[in-house]
Amino acid sequence: MYPDPALTHRVEVFTGHALAPLPLAWDDSANWLWRTHDEAPQLLKLARTHPAHDPFWQGVDRLFGFDRWRCPEALTRLAGALPIHLPLPPLPLTYLGALHQTPLWSLPWSDGMPARMGEVFAELLGSQLGHLHRETVSGWGHPLEAVWMLSEWPRRAHDFLKHHPCCADWPTPPDFPVPSRAVWCLPDLRSDQFLCGATGWLWSDWEALVWAPIEFDLCVVELLITRSAERDAFVTAYRRQSPDVALGEYRRGMRALIWAMRLQGDIDWRILETHPAWLM
Repeated sequence: MYPDPALTHRVEVFTGHALAPLPLAWDDSANWLWRTHDEAPQLLKLARTHPAHDPFWQGVDRLFGFDRWRCPEALTRLAGALPIHLPLPPLPLTYLGALHQTPLWSLPWSDGMPARMGEVFAELLGSQLGHLHRETVSGWGHPLEAVWMLSEWPRRAHDFLKHHPCCADWPTPPDFPVPSRAVWCLPDLRSDQFLCGATGWLWSDWEALVWAPIEFDLCVVELLITRSAERDAFVTAYRRQSPDVALGEYRRGMRALIWAMRLQGDIDWRILETHPAWLM
């Protein structure tokens, strides 16, 4: 699916750039995309989904208190707040303004290929998260909007599931112990949010970054990596930077949140609940 030609024309008039529309990678992709026809081309991203109609962004707002529509310009400063010398450094994001109240951003175009999960990328991802997890942040939530103490996580997580239409009738809601600490986390983490180019690896899609319990972030990864060799590569690289974290008592609750936010797409809860537990 491509942006409507009329929308492309409006963005061209708004930005002053001739644009080549790009297809959506997923039916529920959060942004319309274009490439500019410049000597130094850019990738333009126009918000396509609003939290009121998008299960993922609605979950990010209701659970983590973050809505990119409320702070589209400040969002661009997050990359500079991340730890330095990441193995997969973030591409800078620039806010171009609002087109009919819809935020529009740009980032440098890269000819790199989207990453695919394999042993090489799993090792890089382990190193990336190990670097990010070395740095404890002051609470969970979002640095641009609201940050809460870890002791508030059980109540907010429980309330999120209690009022979620898919979870309201669960006979036995999961437990939510107080997390050990909070870290930078990308809830919608996927391999294709990273690029491998001629000059190295890049992190191209990080706009959903939040501050989350480390146990939540590791449960996201546990569902992302499925092959044993890739898991071994991830764990080996991760342990070089950060110690193991025990997920046992957290796992069911974190997976319930992941399922409710549709971070794994439309998948049956029982499949997610019984996914192999390969991290500590």
